[in-house]
This record gives sequence, C-alpha cells and structure tokens, in this order.
Amino acid sequence: MLKLIRFTPEVECRSLSEVHDKCSFIQNTEDCSNAEGLINYLSFLYCNSDASLFTGGVVLLSVWILFLFSGLATAANSLFCPALQIMAEKMKMSDNVAGVTLLALGNGAPDIFSSLAGIRQGRAELAFGELFGAGIFCTTIIAGSISFIKPFPVMQRPFLRDCVFYLAAVYFVFWVFYHRYVHLGHAIGFIALYVVYVFVVIAGRLLNSRMKRNSRNIQNPTEILSDDSTEPLDDSEAGIINTPNDDSNDISDSLNEDALLVNDTRELIPQSSTNQETPEAELNENPPNNDSEVHVIQTDSIWSNVKEEFVDLRTNLRPFSIHQWIEMKWYSRAISLVEAPFYFILRLSIPLVSKEHPRQGWCRSLSCLQLALTPTWIVWAIGYGDVVIAKFLPLPLMIFAIGLSLGLLLAIFSSREREPKIYWMFSFLAFVVSVIWIDLIANEIMAVLFTFGVVFQLSDAILGLTILAWGNSVGDFAADISMARQNLPRMGFSACFGAPLLNTLLGLGISFCIVCSQLGESIPVAFTKLSLIMSVFLGLSLVTVFIYLPINGFQANKWLGIVQFSVYLMFVIIALLAEADVL
Repeated sequence: MLKLIRFTPEVECRSLSEVHDKCSFIQNTEDCSNAEGLINYLSFLYCNSDASLFTGGVVLLSVWILFLFSGLATAANSLFCPALQIMAEKMKMSDNVAGVTLLALGNGAPDIFSSLAGIRQGRAELAFGELFGAGIFCTTIIAGSISFIKPFPVMQRPFLRDCVFYLAAVYFVFWVFYHRYVHLGHAIGFIALYVVYVFVVIAGRLLNSRMKRNSRNIQNPTEILSDDSTEPLDDSEAGIINTPNDDSNDISDSLNEDALLVNDTRELIPQSSTNQETPEAELNENPPNNDSEVHVIQTDSIWSNVKEEFVDLRTNLRPFSIHQWIEMKWYSRAISLVEAPFYFILRLSIPLVSKEHPRQGWCRSLSCLQLALTPTWIVWAIGYGDVVIAKFLPLPLMIFAIGLSLGLLLAIFSSREREPKIYWMFSFLAFVVSVIWIDLIANEIMAVLFTFGVVFQLSDAILGLTILAWGNSVGDFAADISMARQNLPRMGFSACFGAPLLNTLLGLGISFCIVCSQLGESIPVAFTKLSLIMSVFLGLSLVTVFIYLPINGFQANKWLGIVQFSVYLMFVIIALLAEADVL
C-alpha cells in the first residue's frame, strides 16, 4: 500500500500523444501505471473501449471523480471526526488541545491524504498546487463571499495571529520548493511550525481567559465565582473543531449551533429512530397456562427481536431519514443523493461512535458485522491479502476467523437497547478504518487526475490548483456561506485562514516525513512558473487582507469581498496563460 514510484521516470506518460499505438505504449511504460490507484484509467480509455466511446469514457471519469470527492468528504466529516472526538475525550485532552490537534487533523484529512497520495506517487507539484490553490480559493473566494454577504467586525487577535503564521508558512514552503529538494529536516520543520502555532493558540487562550477572570474579579470583588471553567473558544479556534460536545457548561457549548457547519452543513449521519419496544416484563404479566402457549410466546419473541434488529440495522445504514429529506433544500438533497452510496459502503466497515447520536451510534447487528468483516478488509487494503502463514493458512482466513469469533461474542454478551461500556473502544477501530478508506479514495482521485493530465496535456500544478483544490474546498465553501447567512460569519471567516494553514503544514510535513523516511534520501521537487505564480498570489491575498482590515477598523465589508474576488480572477487568468505558454 505504501509503495513508491520513481520520481524521475525514464519515459514520461505525457508522451502518449506523440505515439500511434497508445495502448501498447501505456502497457509498456512504467510511468503510465498508477502506483497507488486500484484501476488503470488510461488502459480503460485506450485499451478496453472502442475509439468511438472515448468521449463517453472521459465523461464517465468526470462523474466518477465527483463521487470520489463526495466519498472523501463523507469519510472525513461523518465518521473520522466523531471518532477523533471520542478519542480526545478518552485521552483526557482539553478542548483547546483537542481542537488544534486531533479534531483539526480530522477536518484537514482530505487535503492531507491527497497530498500524501500525490507525494508518494512522485507528484509533489500536484500536492503543492492543491494546497496553495485551495489556500488562494479560501482566502479570496470564500472569505470574500462571507464579507460580501454579511459584513461584520473581525476579531483582531485571532486574525492577526493566523495571518502571520500563514504568511510564515507560505514563505517557508516557497523557500523549500524553490531550492527543488525536500529533506527530512524540512518536513520536520513544517510540523514544528504547526506545533509552535498550537502552542501560541493554547497559551493565548489561557492568557486571555485569565485576563477576563481578573477583570471580572476587579469589577465584582465580593462575587465568588463558582464556575471556574474556561471561556468559550474564539472563532478561529472554534473554526477548526468539527463536532461539539453536549455539555452546555463547558467550552463546547458555544459551538453547539455552529461548529458542525464549519466543514459540513448537511447532517447525513442517520439518527436512530425511537422504536417502541415491548419490555420483556410485559410478556410475564400473564403467565402461560401450558407448554404450547410458552412455545408460541417464545417464537413470537424471537421473531420480534429479529425484526427489531433488522429495523435497527436499516436505520443506521440509511444516509438520511424521510423527515430529514423533507426539511432539506434542493441543493442539500442533490449532495445527499451523491453521498448516499458512499455513506452506505463506508458504514458497513466503519463504526460510528458519536455522542451526537442515540446510544452513541451503537447498533448491535452492524457492530457484529463490522467486527467479523472489517479486520479481513483491512488486511486486504494494506496489501497483505496474499500472505500465507506456515505455508498452509492464508492470513485473511485466519483474521476472518478471529473477527467472526469476536462478532459472535459481542452478539451474545451485549444488548440491543444499550451500548456496551467498552463501546468507546470502537472509536479506535473507526480511526484506523477511516484512515485506510480516506487514503484509498485519495489515491483514486490522484489516479483520475493523472489520467486527465495525460489526456488533456495538463500539468500537475494546474490540475492541483483547479480540480483538486475546488473539489476539496467546495464543502467548506457551502458551509461557510451557510454560516454567513445565519448571522455567524466570524467562524467561517477565521476558518478560511486557520484551516489552509493546518492543511499546508501538516499535509506537506507528514507526507514528506513518511516518504523521506522510506526512501532514506532527499526528494526532488519541481518548481515551475505556475509554482511561482501560486506563491505570489497566495502571499498577495494574505497581505491584502492583512493591510485592508486594520485600515478599515477590522470591519470586513463588501469592498473587501470585491477586492478578493479581483485577486482570484487575476490569479486564474495569469495561471491559465502560463499553462498555455503565453506568459
């Protein structure tokens, strides 16, 4: 699963347009075989279909990549992030620390794993284009749209902090790529810069809370503060937290209405219906008079339990209820229909552990099925499906036997109505399986983009800053615009700077750390004209906001939106001209 391809292939697959026998060229050129993708899409287009169906194949791939993007978002937002929240709670992490570490990692999972897939396939330029392209899109189009739709006063300290760190991160990445080699020390430096950012966020938060408490004590010296909990997170810190806790007395109360909207305005996780169940005690109120009546009652009870298990399983596998469907707007319904197939497939293998759901998402029949099948799927997914132990026992068969035994034990010693006390441990299984799914989907997205690049003769940079950046940012765009329309513009605006900062530093840092450690050497990277253009315009968008807001009294208004729209329009025009070799 973690195999790498050569970073400087002898024959590039982009030479496909110059040869006549394209199928033979694809089959005999190493660069044309995807290192990570499950499907060779170039072979699908040029070898397994009639020439007259080529256009239809390209259209089919275009639809397929939309499904892949929806699957990536569903796995990250609906299943990965809730598991991280439970893990943070069980590891007794404070809300501040969890917000800027585990939960932030969950929010940035699509970008981080897309970067990892691109770098593992020797296409660092694609990762660079995606991260910087998405950064420009967030700081111009999304931030500008929020300012245009709902003018508001910006919180000064969090904005200045995020903007300064983001500018530092942009310059650091630009400097590394400009020298065209990434060392392990550079990768560690990316992660270290984010660690410093986390430290500043937490220290600033604690200092600000103490100052507020001291201020209240001075104003009311006789008042005894019985509640010593921390203050609510500021908007920038809340913007990177995906899901809130239920406790209304702690830090997450301020996030209950809006934190879920940061990355996803749609609630696609099924809400378990409240089925009316007949307590077993009722069956015993009128004791049976003979053995035949006992047999009838026992048979009815077993059949009733089977029906209830089936209803429970169906409820937990469906992506939305009829009531939710009726309340959705037309665009939410369209997105839900696209995400529904992936949600169903993912739920079969990924446990849902979340305090936002009845019984914390517990479904006995589904959990037993996951214990039986998911470990075997993990063995196959990580590339050990062909391993044989002691020359006669296939590893998948042994894992399946173990998983099936655990599933049967869970079915015997658990209750359908109440989650087990150890159900929180399923969050760790959900974490592992979600990571594998996100990685697989990200690899397929990279494979499709590689195919588009070869077919249309597009560079990795232009694919990264357009299709990949837009695909990973469209959910944030919808969520942040929705928040602005609900009079909650601050959190969305702050997330436009904090989220890309996280994705850039951790996306490149984690990816290059893994690849550099595996190769044991530095990694050559390309720094093209488009790379320079993206660096300049991302810096320009940040500097523009950094100068405009203080001059305007930290008031984000429609003029800021117009300015940011203009910056992005200039960026797209110049990037396309550079791709066409006009500049």
